[in-house]
Amino acid sequence: MSHATVHPSGALKGTVTLPASKPHVQRALLVALLNGATTRIENVSWCAETELQFAALRQFGLTVVERGDASLTPRGAGTGVEATGTIDAAGSGMLFRMSAALASLSERPVTIRCNDSLFSRDSVFDDGFFSHLGIDARRRAGNLVTISRKAHPERIALTTRKSTQFISFALFVAPFSADRTLRVADDGSQAGYIDMTIKAMSLLHATVTRAPGRLLAGEYRADDIVIGIPTDFTSLSYLASAALSVGARSAIDIANYRPGDTLNEAALFDVYRALGVRLTRDDARHALRIECERDRAARRAPRELSLRELPSAATNIIAAASNLGDSIRFGGVDGINNHKCQRAFVIHENLRAMGGRSALVFNDVGRFDKIDVMSDGPLQGGAELPSYRDHRICAANIVAALGARRKTVVCDTDKLDDGFPKFIDTLRALGAEIA
Repeated sequence: MSHATVHPSGALKGTVTLPASKPHVQRALLVALLNGATTRIENVSWCAETELQFAALRQFGLTVVERGDASLTPRGAGTGVEATGTIDAAGSGMLFRMSAALASLSERPVTIRCNDSLFSRDSVFDDGFFSHLGIDARRRAGNLVTISRKAHPERIALTTRKSTQFISFALFVAPFSADRTLRVADDGSQAGYIDMTIKAMSLLHATVTRAPGRLLAGEYRADDIVIGIPTDFTSLSYLASAALSVGARSAIDIANYRPGDTLNEAALFDVYRALGVRLTRDDARHALRIECERDRAARRAPRELSLRELPSAATNIIAAASNLGDSIRFGGVDGINNHKCQRAFVIHENLRAMGGRSALVFNDVGRFDKIDVMSDGPLQGGAELPSYRDHRICAANIVAALGARRKTVVCDTDKLDDGFPKFIDTLRALGAEIA
């Protein structure tokens, strides 16, 4: 088992770079497959999950024309999507949902190999998703799932309660369907990820029209296109949270920063601004500066913040706030339990193991909805924190440990490869002591 010992950190200072946005890379790769022409993707970086996705898309018909250090030019299959061999989704819910959507375009059944963590979640098999795609999923021995076409008597409305990706991947393949209308019972939460999908589809000239309870997708038109990938806002949140967590005044410069100008990124900036972290963009220099002093942030901390648009960053923001010395309620965190592990519950327990105080808050029907962080100063630390093979939990554990009073051991650090592979090296470059 991989692990790291995180020592209490002083100020984080220096200039570093961040990986490209994982959700943008994933959407660009899928657009490239669905495009009947060539797609040039610029400012690409790779992590374990996108490499796995890239391999799967090649099995569905994507071919590589040219691959550079930070660029990729593939040719897509357009309407001729067919799978060869068994698709390996491993523990990626994204890859399972994407492959299921692409299987709806295939004449032949598609087999997907999963691991146990996928079957432990209720955000993988979804009746609404399957009814829109016109597919059936059958689990077989050896953690295999076979996807085949099946007519459904009606389309069950899609929601964002378990994952926005059900709507996103149903939208991506809708232009190839006889009925391009999606029924949605969406409360508007996490709309940024769906908006990101709609913008990606527009690169192939498909428009998405919104109506009450409906999303209508237009047709694709193949074209040679170029897609520039912005900087990963979740990786940005790792460093902003690290700066918030440590006690000393930090100043971190991000070089080659490419803004995504998404709803999620705007929400991220708003949350950190509310917590006293200053994020200053310099678009002329393609740079961004993170500045924070924990004591000042604690005096400015609001009583309640919503993290609904930031499921990928929620745990590390909660972890950083646990060192502030003030009480904050975080709302909109129920959805983050539908991932590789029950993230809200795990970070709650890990903070308590480090001497922190937090409480789960339930609504009037007994459903988990919010978490209270009741900090009276930096965490004690001195614990060994499980990450349950979840890269977001691992990063949050590290963030919390940086601001704690005693060194802390964080487990499963190899899983950081799933999102921000060089996170620990980047922190070391900024002055953190991590063994």
